[in-house]
Amino acid sequence: MVSWLEELERREAAAREKADELGARIEELTGHLAEQESVLSRLEITRETMTEILSPSAHEVT
Repeated sequence: MVSWLEELERREAAAREKADELGARIEELTGHLAEQESVLSRLEITRETMTEILSPSAHEVT
């Protein structure tokens, strides 16, 4: 029969392992999120720039 202390240690070890795995996954996802936010920002800037370039008022000489 397993003592309550052994069971508690087993559960603690399992919880620690899961927490470590989740921390690693969060770190990985944070990196992916930063990359995608950068791509999105560049695309938004490109859209704004192209809208300015192609707008009729951009071709008017003042």
